[in-house]
Order: sequence, then structure tokens, then C-alpha cells
Amino acid sequence: MSRGRVIVVLAVIVAILVPVCVLTWWDPFNLRYQGFLEAASTGLVAVAAAAAAVLAWRRRSIRITAVALGAVGVLFAAGTAWLSAELSPRPDGDRVASPDGRYELVSVRGVMGPEVRLRRDRGLLSQETVVWYDDWSNPNGLDSGTVVPTFRFVDAHSVEVTADGCSHRSTFNTRTLLLTDRARPFRTSNC
Repeated sequence: MSRGRVIVVLAVIVAILVPVCVLTWWDPFNLRYQGFLEAASTGLVAVAAAAAAVLAWRRRSIRITAVALGAVGVLFAAGTAWLSAELSPRPDGDRVASPDGRYELVSVRGVMGPEVRLRRDRGLLSQETVVWYDDWSNPNGLDSGTVVPTFRFVDAHSVEVTADGCSHRSTFNTRTLLLTDRARPFRTSNC
């Protein structure tokens, strides 16, 4: 394959990957592995753009700059992927499936404390959104992180979380998992 065709192929790859990269950073579908996907798409764009620049320009200084920027992009992507994997919440074990089996509510230990998350599907393109979280405000004098929520599906598109005597119901969009009421902690003032 000639040098010109390789440059065109790499330019087409960059043209395809840039919108994918923007979409993963925007994340309108609440992807569960969004951090990994944005890191992978950023790294692939950096490598393809650096390779195209190295092949397109003959000046040595531009080639060195392109390789350096591509390496920085790959290091940034690898660091972001590692960080998103380290900070991803670990399941606590409590799970409740929806009546139709397509969704599940999961209790997880997030970065800041206990959370209840709504999940759909499995695999790389699975979706997830936070339904309830502990904001470390010591509700009713309890130590933060000791509030254990109970949660259930009211129907196929509604969830209910009860923690420390307060209950909150919310419906969700089946495509994006966006809640009608935003995720929030419970306080005695907003019960």
C-alpha cells in the first residue's frame, strides 16, 4: 500500500474516532464503563493522529513532535483507564432484579460511601446510574456510612429506596436510565 493511501486510511480512522471520543466524554447514555471507553477512544485518536502526522510530514521536528504528542495521549489514556478501574465502585452484594429481569438495583461501596445504582445489561456497553448515595451528613446522629438502604422496584420503570425511615420513589427512562428525580441523599428535613 502506498504512503498516500496509508495517510488517507489513518485520516478516515481519525475522522471516525473523533466523534466516538466526543460521545464517550459526553456520555448521554450513562455507560457503566464510561471511563475506560473515553480513555480507549482518546488513546486510539492520539495514536492514529500521530501516525498520520509522522507519515504526512517529512520534517524531522514535526515527526518528533507528533510522536511525543501521541505518546502523551497514550499515557493519558492509560492513566485514565487505570484510574477509572481503581475508582470503580465495588458491589456490596445486595441485588434486586426488576419484574421483567432487564434492570437491577445494586448496593455498592462508592468512592464517597454507600450508593444504590440502577443497572441495565452486562458487558462493555452496559448502563448504570446512581439512585441514592450517602452524603456523609450523619443522618439522625449515626456515623456516616452506617445507613443501610433498602431498595426495590415498584414497577417495571420505577424504583424506591428507603433509608433511615425516609423513602424516595423515582421513575427512569428505559433508554438512558435518567431518573425523573435526581439522585439525592436523605435527610430528616426532606423526608
